[in-house]
Amino acid sequence: MPNIKVLIVEDEFSIALDIQVRLQKMDYQVTSIAHNYVQALQCVQAQPPNIVLMDINLSQGKSGIEAARDIYQQYRIPVVFLTAYGDDKTFAEALDSQPFGYLLKPFKDQELNFALKVALQKCQETPPPPQVLSDTLFIKDKSQFTAVKVTDILWVEAMDNYALIITKTQKVVANLFLKDIAQKLPNERFLRIHRSYIIALDKVEKIEDNAAQINQTMIPISKSYKHQLLTRLNVL
Repeated sequence: MPNIKVLIVEDEFSIALDIQVRLQKMDYQVTSIAHNYVQALQCVQAQPPNIVLMDINLSQGKSGIEAARDIYQQYRIPVVFLTAYGDDKTFAEALDSQPFGYLLKPFKDQELNFALKVALQKCQETPPPPQVLSDTLFIKDKSQFTAVKVTDILWVEAMDNYALIITKTQKVVANLFLKDIAQKLPNERFLRIHRSYIIALDKVEKIEDNAAQINQTMIPISKSYKHQLLTRLNVL
């Protein structure tokens, strides 16, 4: 199957290299190898593949399941999961992101080839979802819905069992967890920098120690998120 471009997302370099060699022997073109969520999204944007081979358990940042969901939602590129864990819990979590295939490590070349072919065929037969108004969030509160422009959002702050969506002119209460709101925000513009905060990257005015300043407010940055934040900014 020539000219089929594959992105490999695998955090163990030796395994990724082995998969690359095996794919090339089967006449697939490997566009790149990514080791985490951020690299995966960057690779898809820089050189879109026809399909993605995704390790479920990535060691840095978001999981492969989250990466697969975001890649398909944003780019309509099918994803086949790779995992060494065959338990029901892992499978159920992966299934929730609607993958186009699921392979248990170790796998044979023929199994890999068949999984890719089936996923590509399935993707061609899957109708595109209806278009959703993507530049506005409608926050439900009882019987009313409050519109918030995505471009106006400065940050989102978790508060117990709800969250505050902050703009320059309003604070809107959303009866959702932070992770649920994160799934509705475009990943190229927003980033979680703390267990309680998601920020708009283009609204950052300054970074000082372990805090980011937005609209004259200092927002804490967790150590585990700081490197990811710096890689997303154009630092000189």
